[in-house]
Amino acid sequence: MAAVGSLRMQVEKTGVSVTVPNNAKARLMYYLNSVCNVLEVGNDAGSEINRLKNYRNYTSLSADETDQLFLMCLMLSPDILINKCFFQDDAMCGDRSNEFYKITAVQNRFVVSHSIMIAGRNRSVNKIMTFKMSWLRQNYLEPIETLKNEMEARNRRQRQRQASNDSCTVM
Repeated sequence: MAAVGSLRMQVEKTGVSVTVPNNAKARLMYYLNSVCNVLEVGNDAGSEINRLKNYRNYTSLSADETDQLFLMCLMLSPDILINKCFFQDDAMCGDRSNEFYKITAVQNRFVVSHSIMIAGRNRSVNKIMTFKMSWLRQNYLEPIETLKNEMEARNRRQRQRQASNDSCTVM
C-alpha cells in the first residue's frame, strides 16, 4: 500500500472455528470459501458460487459441479493469492491452521491501495488470511491432486464405455 500523509493500519481477527469434513471435495470447497471470504465475492444469496463453497454439503455436488469446483480452485490457486491477500505466517495464526483479518486504515490524506486482478476484474484487498503450510497442504494441495486423479479416472471409464459401445461384434 502506498500512502501520502500519515496512515495507521489496524487489523482485526474475524475468523471463526469450523469443522471441515475429511474429504478432498469438502476441503477444496472450504478453500474456495476462504478465497471468497477474503476477496468478498459470492456473498449474495443468489450467487451461483454459493453451492461450490458450501463444504458442509459436499456430497450434494454433481460431477459437473465438482468439475466447476476443480477449475475454479485452479483459477484461484494459492500462487495468485500468496503475498497479496494470503500470507504464510504461523505467528498470526496462533493455535489455528489459518486466521482471517479485516484491514482498516485511518488516514490523514489519501491512500492508494493495492488491488488484486481476479478474472479480469480488480478487487480491493480489505481482508487477508494468514495460514500455516499444513493448512495449504490439507485444504488445497492434497485435495486438488485427489480430485484431479478422480476426474482422470472418471474420464478414462467414460472413454472405455464409449469405445465398447462403439464397437460391434460379428458372430
